[in-house]
Amino acid sequence: MALYMFAFLLMSLGSLFLAYTNWSVANQVRANSAKVTADKAQIANYIKISTAKRAEADAKAKMAAEVKAQAETEAKVAAAEAAKITEAPQSTCGIKDASSITVIVNKKHCFSPLTWAPSDLTSLNGFLLRKEAVEHMQPMMAASVAAGNNFELSSAYRSYSDQVTTYNTWVAVNGSTTAADTVSARPGYSEHQTGLAADLKNGSCVLECFSTTMAYTWLQANAADYGFIERYPSGLSSITGYAPEAWHWRYVGVDIAKDMKSKGIQTLEQYFNISGGTY
Repeated sequence: MALYMFAFLLMSLGSLFLAYTNWSVANQVRANSAKVTADKAQIANYIKISTAKRAEADAKAKMAAEVKAQAETEAKVAAAEAAKITEAPQSTCGIKDASSITVIVNKKHCFSPLTWAPSDLTSLNGFLLRKEAVEHMQPMMAASVAAGNNFELSSAYRSYSDQVTTYNTWVAVNGSTTAADTVSARPGYSEHQTGLAADLKNGSCVLECFSTTMAYTWLQANAADYGFIERYPSGLSSITGYAPEAWHWRYVGVDIAKDMKSKGIQTLEQYFNISGGTY
C-alpha cells in the first residue's frame, strides 16, 4: 500500500511538473508574441514618423525650387521688359536700296525706315517670300523631294512688328539683349524682313537639328543652282554677327550664288566687301 501511495505521489508530482512546464512555455510564447507585436508597432511608428519627415522635407524642397523658378522667371520677364522694343527708333544705319535682291542687312546695316516692307510678297505653303525668291524656292524644293532629301519652310518673311515679338522672346529666353543678339536680329536689322530669307526644317527636325540631315547636305551641294546661300555658316560669326544657322537660307540670285560657290566665298559681307559683325 505504501508503495502504491508513493507511486501515486510521483505521478501527481510529474503531472504538476508537466502542467507547470506547459504553463511556463505558454507564458513565454505569449510574452514573446507581445514583444514582437510591440516591436512591430514601434517599427511601424518609426516608419510613419520617417515617412512624414521625408514628405515634409520633400515639400520644403519643392517649395524652395518653385520659389527659385518663380524668381528666375520674374527676373527674365523684368529683363525682357527693360529691353523691350516697342517703337521704331530713328535709323542711322540705313541701307540705300532695301528692295535689291543682293541687299545686305546685318548688325551694321539696317532698313530705312526700320519698318520698311517689300511690295511683292507671295505666299508659298503658307509662308511669305518675295516673288522672285518663291519662283526659285519652288523648283529647289521639288528637286530635293525628287532626290529624297526634302525640306519644308518653318519661317520666312517677318515684318518689323513680327521681329519685335521674336526678338523680345529671345531676350526673355536668354535673359539679356547681349545674349539675344547672338541668335536673333533686332527689329529693322533682320534678313527675314527682306522677304528673301527662309528658315528650313526636315520634318520635326528644326534649328540646330537641321544640320544633321541629308536635306542640309543636299542644299550645300545644290542650293547655289537655285540662287540660295547658307547665310550664317559655321566659323564666320565674327563676320556675319550671328552664331551658325544651318537652317537659314537666303536668296541672292543664281549668278551670285554660283559665283560665291566657285570662289569659295561664304558670306555676303566678304563677297561685297561690306562691314559686318556686332552692333
